[in-house]
Amino acid sequence: MRDPGEAPEQFAAYVAPHLESLFRVAHRLLRNTPDAQDLVQDTCLSACGRLNELAAADSPIRWLLTVLHNRFIDGQRRRDRSPFVAAEEVEEFDQLPSEDFDPEEVAQQFQDEHALERAFLLLSGTQRTLLSLRAEGYELPEIEAITGVERKVLSARLNRARVSLARHLMEQKGEATGRRAGSRV
Repeated sequence: MRDPGEAPEQFAAYVAPHLESLFRVAHRLLRNTPDAQDLVQDTCLSACGRLNELAAADSPIRWLLTVLHNRFIDGQRRRDRSPFVAAEEVEEFDQLPSEDFDPEEVAQQFQDEHALERAFLLLSGTQRTLLSLRAEGYELPEIEAITGVERKVLSARLNRARVSLARHLMEQKGEATGRRAGSRV
């Protein structure tokens, strides 16, 4: 019989080294710090209840990312069925401007980041997962293991996700250009 005191130590040994990576992926998926923290917490709770599976996994991070991916997709499905819309998180600036602070450059950077975020959020949950895992540095075999999507299908879906992201960005750029031109009339 296993010592009950072993479970927290075992859990910490398997999960703690991967918390930052889990959070980065979750934040890329959700673009919202509290929701990303909730997703990581939910993933950890699931892992805590399934320590034997986690211990038997070839790669604990891959196993944890699979759980995170599944929890994210389930949450997206629930959200899509829900009539409620969550308020957007307002991010505050963490740093004071430097001496070579250029307000126009900062404003342009903010607009670009905001446009990328809006375009990213227009993608399906699966597309966001695939792009987030790839941006996190995972190779196709690892993403295949995490998501359960076959490699040929995975490559096609990643390509479609990139094309969709680029299309959404171009549409936003066109809308912004149209608004600026319309304001001059």
